[in-house]
Amino acid sequence: MSSEPRDPSGYYAALGLTPDASLDEVKAAYRARVKAVHPDSAGTASREAFHRLSEAYAVLRDVVRRAEYDATGTPGSDDDAAAPVSPFACCRCGQVSAQPRYIVFYRVKSYLLWARLERVEGIFCRECADRAAAESSTATWAWGWWSLPGLLLTPLALLRNLLGGARPRHVNARILIRQARAFLNRGELGLAYAVADQAKAYARESSHRRQVADLQRATASTARRLKDRWRPWRGGAFLPQLLPLAALPLTVGLFLVVLIKPWNGQNGASANIEVAPPSIGEIRHVAVDALKVRQAPIEGAPVLTLLDRFTAVTTLAVGDNGTWVEVRTPSGIVGYVPTRSLYGGSGRLLRQEWCGEHLGTVPAAGEVLIRRASGAHQLMLQNDGRTDAVVKMKTLSGTTVMAYYVPATYHIVVDGLPEGSYHIEFATGSRYSRACGLFVDDMTTDELPFTLNLHYVPALTVATLAGDLPIIVLAPPPGALRAPRPIPESQFLADD
Repeated sequence: MSSEPRDPSGYYAALGLTPDASLDEVKAAYRARVKAVHPDSAGTASREAFHRLSEAYAVLRDVVRRAEYDATGTPGSDDDAAAPVSPFACCRCGQVSAQPRYIVFYRVKSYLLWARLERVEGIFCRECADRAAAESSTATWAWGWWSLPGLLLTPLALLRNLLGGARPRHVNARILIRQARAFLNRGELGLAYAVADQAKAYARESSHRRQVADLQRATASTARRLKDRWRPWRGGAFLPQLLPLAALPLTVGLFLVVLIKPWNGQNGASANIEVAPPSIGEIRHVAVDALKVRQAPIEGAPVLTLLDRFTAVTTLAVGDNGTWVEVRTPSGIVGYVPTRSLYGGSGRLLRQEWCGEHLGTVPAAGEVLIRRASGAHQLMLQNDGRTDAVVKMKTLSGTTVMAYYVPATYHIVVDGLPEGSYHIEFATGSRYSRACGLFVDDMTTDELPFTLNLHYVPALTVATLAGDLPIIVLAPPPGALRAPRPIPESQFLADD
């Protein structure tokens, strides 16, 4: 525990330890070795070894005697009234302090399923105590949270370190009394009185209180007091430890808010929960898969169309009993659906979240996502942009015939195209969701301002037209006449 550890009596060597061993390591080494040299074992050598181990353990397990041994090489006395050879020094910097304290700081390390609570202890000056507290808290912040026991131990360890660590009264009373005696023997009466005055705060045993009173009587003529430097907030490490610890409840609160997502507040629930009827003109979204829009507000009425989950509809009227509502779909169809099948809002955020959770595998370059017809034509798709794209060929009536996946910077030749006239629509973005047929992040939708006409070509002339392969450029240079024009996302996703 000294800045220049020594082992003149061989106590550490007897236990197989180094002078920087912790108290727990001292206890473990003693228990492991004493079994082999118990006095019941035969032979004088065993009895002598047992005596040697017991002597070393008696000194090294006692914080005060060990501190004297490390500093002076003298084992020290277990009698607190005895005068030490010299004052105690800080275990880190080796400087003698008028206000030494024995402090235990805590450090937590997690190992997924379990956690270990370690002790960083010693006799410190104030500056070194601040550094030890900061180091222990930093290590705990980094390694303490990664197990269930760690989640419980880490906040407690951080709070204990913030408040100055644990300071056992009995040990600190002994240290301060012996420190005062050391200053008295050196003739520094004022310091002896001041240190004895600080010892009163820790003295609980009658013998310690009596020794403090004797020291103060002996030095009363030079009485002086030292400013207490050990208030937690007076240290340089208090604020750096306080700020992240104070932010912890806020961080947990924000995490819970993100987890609960109150901004997605839904008005509906399962079929056995009543949902408040919407007002006329309110926007709601479909909360079930394949919702049937019926011609009349009764079960069994003819089905006009099916709506996907998260489709936004406009409410037109509410039935007399509130269980049915008349809606208008994005395509303009008017019909009736059960009130409980609609949730409040457009559902855009919920759809975005659901699509992000159902990405599926990343499509391959040139993969056909949709094919509803085939033929003998080919064309080249050029995506010179920085984001991936999905290209759709739609008939003039808006029916999707083919859809391809074209990664960024790819030029892909596609075949099997049927003859006809087509509009070219495409979407760009990142994180394509197979379940939703859209990009989850940064999606934009555009249409090329021309019609692609694919005519019948006799089989005998196909080879001669190889050089006339149509080229569809998704990212034309600035100022090009055929620059794409934005379209609504709903138009791109229609008829998938």
